[in-house]
Amino acid sequence: MKKLFSTLVIFMILFSNKIFPQITIQYVKLDANNISSYFINNGLFDRDPTVQNSPGFEWPKGSSKHAIFSTGLTLAGRVDGLIRMAACKYESEYAPGYCNDSIPYTNTNFKVYKVSRGDNQNTNPDWANWGLMVPYGAPYVDVNLNGIYEPAIDTPGVRNAASTIFLCMTDGFASLHTGNNSFGGGTRPLYAEIHMTAWAYTQLAYADMQFIKFEIINNGKKPWTNFFAAVTCDPDLGQAEDDYLCCDTIRNLGICYNADSVDGYGGGYTYGLNPPASGIKILKGLINKSIIPYVALGMTSFNFCTNTTGAPPPCEAFPGGQPIGAYYFMKGFKKDSSNWMDRSQPLPQYHKKTKFCYYGDPETNLGWTERKGWVQNCMGDSGMVSNINPSGDRTFTLGCGAHSFNFLPGDTQTVYICQMVARGTSNVNSVTKLKQLADVAQNLYNSNFTIGVRQISSVVPEKHALFQNYPNPFNPSTNIKYQITDNKIVSLKIFDLSGKEVAVLVNQRQAPGTYEVTWNARHGGSSTLPSGVYYCRMSVANQHLETRKLVLMK
Repeated sequence: MKKLFSTLVIFMILFSNKIFPQITIQYVKLDANNISSYFINNGLFDRDPTVQNSPGFEWPKGSSKHAIFSTGLTLAGRVDGLIRMAACKYESEYAPGYCNDSIPYTNTNFKVYKVSRGDNQNTNPDWANWGLMVPYGAPYVDVNLNGIYEPAIDTPGVRNAASTIFLCMTDGFASLHTGNNSFGGGTRPLYAEIHMTAWAYTQLAYADMQFIKFEIINNGKKPWTNFFAAVTCDPDLGQAEDDYLCCDTIRNLGICYNADSVDGYGGGYTYGLNPPASGIKILKGLINKSIIPYVALGMTSFNFCTNTTGAPPPCEAFPGGQPIGAYYFMKGFKKDSSNWMDRSQPLPQYHKKTKFCYYGDPETNLGWTERKGWVQNCMGDSGMVSNINPSGDRTFTLGCGAHSFNFLPGDTQTVYICQMVARGTSNVNSVTKLKQLADVAQNLYNSNFTIGVRQISSVVPEKHALFQNYPNPFNPSTNIKYQITDNKIVSLKIFDLSGKEVAVLVNQRQAPGTYEVTWNARHGGSSTLPSGVYYCRMSVANQHLETRKLVLMK
């Protein structure tokens, strides 16, 4: 089989201390909404570590049907002209810990942490110990906005998220770079430190997506040149043997969908009629600081590799423990450096070189899709042509990087991705629905993950103002519009007649403009807020400005 299970115990050498600690695989589930997926302390996610060769991205939650088998973030670049890689696809070269000046460290504090809405220091040890990871990038809600994490005041996790997961890891332990990985590896360490945050929301618009942030730091002594990062994913949509792939270059989105409108036989783990599509989108990619002005990179390549023994051509097969082959895949080539050829191009461009496989639209069949076949070329740009692809088990590599990218020691790069699933009226309509969902995810990122707050206008108003809510009276929700003139911290809170705070709608820095927020009284300080009068109070930079009276009438 293609997927080899990680050993449950990893032995790592801490060269600084000359000791051999035993690191046990530990994992949690992110299952706050319709998705349930595993996150492991070696950086792998969407994979079930409890059962060998089992997928770990379940959708819908509790259905025993899975849309993704395994996912990871692989890094690669050159150090002194030689390739170095931190590989992560089915096996991982990361371990919990951190790195300082090319020396890795770990202790029992480094693990996967998970906090959820409703937890507290008495019910969840991860909540109580969250402060141990704050220096390494663990997010929290700074309630009093003083820039200091205070366990008794501040709230662990991403603002408004139902659950948040955090892991600090490094590839710095040389003993883990064994090359026993289906996607490269086996080089000397990069000495990367990665702060990984994953979270999910329960709001209906975001119930079929999970967000992941990677903060990547070069904690080695030398620059990584020709740097690339890649999301390496095995989607396995229900029955894995009848899948297709495509990408959307505008949306920076990689997609897996069923080759026809029936997945398997509809029983057991298969999706049956009108199966969903799953995908991973880059919300924010790397910033190439080697070019002035800086260049924001999105998806710079999307391609696939096969895992069927003896299947043609060999240059499209898993690179195994060959870092150079994996590096070529990450850069947008086949593993022997051959180009991918766009099968859809007519003469005289037939066939045209590309770094984006199957960029066409499956529902309209415009552009290059799997239904138009592919060129089985190795060691050149020509080879046997397939007119239509047979369905099968697919994996993909979603790359981000550049030959000119130099990642300097001490520098930090931040990447945001979203993994999601959508179901339409057919296999290809599910792809269209997924693209629409990807736009929702991008809009949420663009708003700095502000839930429920919409910017109506970016025109700078003449003065701060809080407008009367509408409708009023209301049941159970009402809209509140306000405007601000400066880039300052805005607070919008709801109080009852006794002066008790029942909801915080906004408490963050916002750019000048006009905004609107919806307050649902069912989601206030109590799940059953009574009818009556409430007050909305607006403050800017801790200065109280205006108050409006709201009437809840059931």
